[in-house]
Amino acid sequence: MDYNVIATGLIAPVLLLFLRFLLDLSLAQFFVKYFWWLPVRSLFRDNPISLGGIWEQQWGAAGSGNFSREIDRHSYTVIRQLGQYCYAEFYSKGVEYSLFGTVRSGYFIGTWCDRHDKHAYFGAFQFKIVDSCTLHGRFLGHSKKSSEVQQDIWEWTR
Repeated sequence: MDYNVIATGLIAPVLLLFLRFLLDLSLAQFFVKYFWWLPVRSLFRDNPISLGGIWEQQWGAAGSGNFSREIDRHSYTVIRQLGQYCYAEFYSKGVEYSLFGTVRSGYFIGTWCDRHDKHAYFGAFQFKIVDSCTLHGRFLGHSKKSSEVQQDIWEWTR
């Protein structure tokens, strides 16, 4: 019996189970941010559409006076994808935001927030994946300045 073959044959499945466990925890966004380059797409037996790459985004003001100018609601970002999980960071008016979500049944769903103050401005989003270059959807946003939850459109193009 060759123990090297047995050991190396067990390492990959154990590492994949551990990786899947980490991704299902709230640590997933940090793992995706730094290890998005790992080739795990076929190993998880899911084959979501690839959203990784450079995207242009435009969102609605949702009644906010802080984002009334169109230039304040437009930016470019890079989506990093690991299997069905996606992570991105972008800037608006000098504030850094992040979003984390999963690709499920033709939709990209998840949450977004101010990276440095997660209680300042945060919310949820849902995008319909029209094709590999177009996402159409909406976001919900909550600010600590007001108790109102607002919503508006959020469009992405590659």
